[in-house]
Amino acid sequence: RLAENLPDALKLRRELANDESVITRSGEWIGRDWLRVNRGGDPHSGVIEREQRLKQLRSALAQSEENVRDTEARLAACREELALAERERDLAQSRIQGAHRDHADLLGQLEGERARAQESTIRRERLEEEAAEVTREAGLAQDALARARAELDRGLVELDALDSRRSGLEAERDDCREEVQLARARWQAAQLASRDLLIRIESRRSSESSTGVGLKRMADQRLQTQARRDELEATLASGDQPIHELEGRLEDFLARRLEVESELAAERRALEEADSALRALDEKRLDAETRVNTARAGVEQARMLAQESRVRREGLIEQFAATRFDLAEILAGLAADAAVTAWEESLNTARADLEKLGQVNLAAIDELKECSERKEYLDRQFADVTAALTTLEEAMRKIDKETRTRFEDTFNRINAGLKDKFPKLFGGGHAYLELVGDDVLEAGVAVMARPPGKRNSSIHQLSGGEKALTAVALVFSIFDLNPAPFCLLDEVDAPLDEHNVGRFCDIVRQMSERVQFIFITHNKATMELASQLLGVTMHEPGCSRLVSVDVDEAVRMATA
Repeated sequence: RLAENLPDALKLRRELANDESVITRSGEWIGRDWLRVNRGGDPHSGVIEREQRLKQLRSALAQSEENVRDTEARLAACREELALAERERDLAQSRIQGAHRDHADLLGQLEGERARAQESTIRRERLEEEAAEVTREAGLAQDALARARAELDRGLVELDALDSRRSGLEAERDDCREEVQLARARWQAAQLASRDLLIRIESRRSSESSTGVGLKRMADQRLQTQARRDELEATLASGDQPIHELEGRLEDFLARRLEVESELAAERRALEEADSALRALDEKRLDAETRVNTARAGVEQARMLAQESRVRREGLIEQFAATRFDLAEILAGLAADAAVTAWEESLNTARADLEKLGQVNLAAIDELKECSERKEYLDRQFADVTAALTTLEEAMRKIDKETRTRFEDTFNRINAGLKDKFPKLFGGGHAYLELVGDDVLEAGVAVMARPPGKRNSSIHQLSGGEKALTAVALVFSIFDLNPAPFCLLDEVDAPLDEHNVGRFCDIVRQMSERVQFIFITHNKATMELASQLLGVTMHEPGCSRLVSVDVDEAVRMATA
């Protein structure tokens, strides 16, 4: 055989028979187990050295193959460790997301408990104020009662004094009666004085009766006040009882939830058992149907075989009738081990062998050569395609890894920016991003935002201004990731009120140190933030013109 160079000849060496050899254009002559190289006219020069070099190369090749196998084993182990680490990372990320959700739920429960505690505190303060007022009223009532008692004591003392004077006056009256003629004027004066004293006594008596009624009324009021104070003290003492009742109800609800979950788990197990039983019954039904179909097919096949046998029998009878042989004589002349099945199999085998042989193909050698060349070409193409496919798969894995890494980094940075900017725009609250899905490359991103004082479960429960501020916080967080030289805002502050516009202007002023902002607005507060104003006006119908104002220059002109 002929070859262009030594590498091609070495490739053909494996295909050589014992009586074949290959020679190249440069004179190398190669057999199956020998090699002859013509160097400088000496046919035997360098053969031993070449053989030694070949042995060294073979040992180096074996060592390299061993190193390659070790490296591939280590690479496979590293890939398994990488896959395990990625799975652990995905599990950790899913746990972190679950922890975020649990944290948000706990924050909502904490806010509810805080609101209830605040209501209880307000109620307790109100009750304390009412108790203090009742205490003040009781003190005033006691003071009034003490004054009334002092007044009563003074009246009683005066009444005793009057009673003692009455006896003296009566004695004087008796004396005056004896001297009535001599001292009528004095008697009349004394009578008038006695009348006045009687009037005073009656007034004192009426005052005493009214004072007793007032004392009785005050005693009743005191009893009512004490009852009210006891009631308020009991209410104040039981101020924490609703909280304990709610906690007890919460524990009852949790116990009921556990019972319901256990019942649900039992029902699910029963449902799974019923499903498994139903699947088993379906399998039995399918098995029975399969057996029935098999039996029907067997019956049909037996019917067809019987029909075929009958037709063949009739054909054989007709053939025997045509040959004019006697069937009994032929059967008597057959050997003892003769069988129709064996003869039919032998006949079919002979026919098949004849059909396989077919006609003699004189061009089979050329066709074999062409097919061999075609096979070698297709093998090379297959190897190239396999190598390209391996390269593409490796590139896809690298791209997926790099994409996952960059996406996680970008997601974390945007999430940190949203957590920082959302409280600045809302004056409190919290917001974060959450992945919707297990695979990072296929998961969606949900925005979880809760302004201060709200416990919304959906973004649809936010107002238009709150939605706009949430979108501004997210857009500015994305903008911080890879800022452009300028940023265009088109009426972003339109749905915002005056208070929120101030916060929006603050964050724009803060970011304007790194980015130039161009914004379209109709709000005066936002216009005050700009250093250049451009307005479009229609001074004449159908004719618009641009008006520009340099705010700093205008301020200098105004101050000048």
